[in-house]
Amino acid sequence: MIKNNKVLFYWLPVFIWLEIIFLLSSIPGSLLPKLPSLCNFWAHRIVHFSEYSILGVLLIRAYSYLRSRIGIITIIFLSMVIFLASSFDEWHQSFVPGRNCELIDVVFDTICGTIALTIYVIWLKMRRFK
Repeated sequence: MIKNNKVLFYWLPVFIWLEIIFLLSSIPGSLLPKLPSLCNFWAHRIVHFSEYSILGVLLIRAYSYLRSRIGIITIIFLSMVIFLASSFDEWHQSFVPGRNCELIDVVFDTICGTIALTIYVIWLKMRRFK
């Protein structure tokens, strides 16, 4: 039973965060703040960067609980998970009034999540050698 609680401790935040991303992408475009074009671009990027960087860290945190060795294969695998989550999110947005699906967002989200989980892996490896 204790082991199940630990699995829940590590994986539940991943699923809660995926739900938060899903809920944020459900907000109709008419309810989003109207910003000047350049501000809107940067606000959009900052939100996506934050969402998927956090997802990347939560994923590697949960996965590293299950595996003691984390390498390039793990990073590629979790990057594909981020890619799928981002693709689903963008596809879902295409059904929300005033929102659209953009391939560049999927690419940006995947890159941000991958960078964040890679930094976390480097941090873990440095921490183990201290």
